[in-house]
Amino acid sequence: MTGKKLNENLDTFLRHIESIKDTLPMTLLLLGPHQQKAQDKLVQFMNENVEEIEKEDGEKAIAVKYEEAKIFEQLSKNSEISILASKIIPESLFVSLISQFDAYLNRLLRILFEIRPEFINQSDRNLAFSDLIGFDSIEQAREHIIEKEVECVLRKSHSEHFDYLETKLNMPLRKKLPVWSKYIEITERRNLFVHCDGIVSSQYLKVCQQHKSDVHDIQLNQRLDVSLEYFDKAYKSLFELAVKLTHTIWRKLLKNDFKGADRHLNDICYDLMSSGQFYLADIMLEFACEQNKFYNDAYKNVFIVNRALSKYLQDKKDDAQNIINQKDWSASSDDFKLSKFVLNEEFEDCYALMKKIGKDGEVDKENYRTWPLFYKLRKEEGFKVTFKEIFNEEYKVVEIPKRPVQEIIEKEIENNPELQDKVKNKEMSKKQLKEKEELGKEEELRPTMAHKA
Repeated sequence: MTGKKLNENLDTFLRHIESIKDTLPMTLLLLGPHQQKAQDKLVQFMNENVEEIEKEDGEKAIAVKYEEAKIFEQLSKNSEISILASKIIPESLFVSLISQFDAYLNRLLRILFEIRPEFINQSDRNLAFSDLIGFDSIEQAREHIIEKEVECVLRKSHSEHFDYLETKLNMPLRKKLPVWSKYIEITERRNLFVHCDGIVSSQYLKVCQQHKSDVHDIQLNQRLDVSLEYFDKAYKSLFELAVKLTHTIWRKLLKNDFKGADRHLNDICYDLMSSGQFYLADIMLEFACEQNKFYNDAYKNVFIVNRALSKYLQDKKDDAQNIINQKDWSASSDDFKLSKFVLNEEFEDCYALMKKIGKDGEVDKENYRTWPLFYKLRKEEGFKVTFKEIFNEEYKVVEIPKRPVQEIIEKEIENNPELQDKVKNKEMSKKQLKEKEELGKEEELRPTMAHKA
């Protein structure tokens, strides 16, 4: 059995939460002008039709003509509704993030029972005789038990979900998992928005403190919100947890499919680097490099190279070189040797090795044009000269279509530069954002790997 279904389940979850992540800044950007318009109309009306008066007790109030009162009431309501949207939309999308994780966990449990039938065969869940006679086969009865088992598990708390998984798998899942405490806080905050309008309860504080979540500045009865920064952290936490959980289970239960696991994990890391999500890329590549077993040395080397490359693309050259130079690459294939030269910016050695590899070697024309590994090297005149010498054609940049959300956001930012601080990734400087845009112009939409195995 392969990890195809584990792969599909994780990919579905990651696509869904990425869609939600894109929706929030796009919605707030589009909502902004409408909020301003509603506010401006109210202010204009008040300036022209509302007077401030002083009551007998000395307090101040406003007065509006009777025939204008209905207009004032509606304009006030319009302004209030538009402002409320800025609160409700982030909270609703935040709740949707956790709902997607719960759906991912639902599917994951069913896949586990398929991979290891004994997990459900050992269930002590009982069937009434009236239920049993209603099934046409043992398989139908088994599916009914699975449904009840999953339903029972998902009714429990999010920490109990992992208690269940650890018991079934007979392995720790939260060891060396710093994101765990953040995950608990996120899921408990979700409960507050669903049941308590975001008002902090004693249960929220108790659970968070039990799991060492950082809630030292949160007080009982305080109303919590969802800022763009908090939403981004929640997205990253759920992304990290789902990838690590899936691949830990994959390697534990499907030891004959390390190749599929390595390939899929590298695809995830590649996509993160390509989209400029370097915080997550660094976490996932560290996780990948720390695995005890790989399909072969080539895949292990790919993770090392890409871990260094992620640092390199962030202009953290010292970190990149420390990672790549920890290994002796002298006995490795030419593509890995070339990677070492690139990351150490030994460009003359790069050009010499490119010529040695030639046009039909381990690195081909499309690799030079699309791999992020060559992102900075492609800007060098020596690269363009060498490329032409090898392939007898000029180097050309590969243009790829932008995602619709990116086009909308960029258009809004272009029209209103003040919005930049509201949507830019906190971990990226303006220089990195510019480089990310340039990088996107030079890459394929979805190559299999940043560096081949």
